[in-house]
Amino acid sequence: MKKATVTYTAPKGEAKTLDIGGTTLVTGKLDTVICEDALMARLEKAGGMLKVEGVSDYTPPKEVSKGDEPKEGPKTEAKDEHGKAHR
Repeated sequence: MKKATVTYTAPKGEAKTLDIGGTTLVTGKLDTVICEDALMARLEKAGGMLKVEGVSDYTPPKEVSKGDEPKEGPKTEAKDEHGKAHR
C-alpha cells in the first residue's frame, strides 16, 4: 500500500468533491490518501486536477485480536492505619 498527500483542484463547472480510494477529496484542501499501489500510480499520472506529494510505503497497523489483549495485573488493596482494606 501507499500513502500520500493529495490536493484536488476541481475544474470549472465540475463537482467540488472527488471520491478516491475511500477518501473524499475537497477542492483546494490537502488530504491524506492511503490506497493500493496501482491506484496511487494512476493518481500520480493523473496530473492536472490532482497534485500528489510525499508518496511512501504504508503498512496498516495490526489489529489486536481478543486473545492478544494485554491482561490486567493483580489488583492490590490499600490498607488504612486500622488495617481496613480499600480499593
